[in-house]
Amino acid sequence: MRKIIIAAYCFFCFAAAVSAGTVLFIGDSHSVGPFGWKVDELLRGAGNKTATYASCGSIAQWWVTGKPTPCGYFFRDLEGKTEKGTKGPTPIFTDLLAKVKPDTVVVELGANYGNTPSDDFAVKDMAAMVEKIKASGSACYWVTKPDSRVGHDQIPRILDLTYKAVSGSCKVFDSTKVTKYPDTGGDGTHYWFKEGLPIANAWAQSVYDWMSASKTAATTGKK
Repeated sequence: MRKIIIAAYCFFCFAAAVSAGTVLFIGDSHSVGPFGWKVDELLRGAGNKTATYASCGSIAQWWVTGKPTPCGYFFRDLEGKTEKGTKGPTPIFTDLLAKVKPDTVVVELGANYGNTPSDDFAVKDMAAMVEKIKASGSACYWVTKPDSRVGHDQIPRILDLTYKAVSGSCKVFDSTKVTKYPDTGGDGTHYWFKEGLPIANAWAQSVYDWMSASKTAATTGKK
C-alpha cells in the first residue's frame, strides 16, 4: 500500500511539473467574461504563473496599436492584481511578452474578424501575432471563436481564416466543437447569462484539459 501511495504521489508531482510554467493568456470579449475568468482560475490553480489580459472587440492588430476597447477589459497580472473597466487601451503584445516572459502563450481571438475588411487582412493580422510568439520562444495555443447565434453563418469562414493563419505554428482548439449557443436568451454572442455560464465554464475546462494533455504529450514524447 505504501508503494502505491508513493507511486501515486510521484505521478502527481510529475503531472504538476509538466503543467506548471509561466503563461500569458490574451483574448477578446469572451475572455473579458466568464470563459476568461475560468481559464485564468484553472491555470493558476495548477501552479502556473499566469498573466491574463482581455480586451473586448479586439483583433490582433489592436494588440499592436493599443486601440482602446469601448466595451470592457479584464486584466490580472502575475501577482494576481485584477483590473476591470469598460473603456481603456488594449495592451501592447510585445510589451506583455517582454514583461511576463512566458513559456506558453494562449490566444483566444477570432470572433471579431467578421467585421474586418478582407480575408487576406485577417490571415496576415493573426499570422503577425504568431510570428511574435515564435520569436519569443514560447509555445503557442490558439483558441477559436465559440458557437454563436448572431453571425452563425460566418463561423465556417472565421474558422478557416484562423486555421490558415495560425495552425502551422500553434496548436489550435476549435471551440465550436464544445459550445452550442442557446436558442433563446443572451445577446446571441456572449455567454454572460444564466444559461450561458455553465457552457462558458465547460468550454474553459475543455481548453485547459486540452492544453494539459498537449503539454504532457510533448514532455513524454507521445502524440
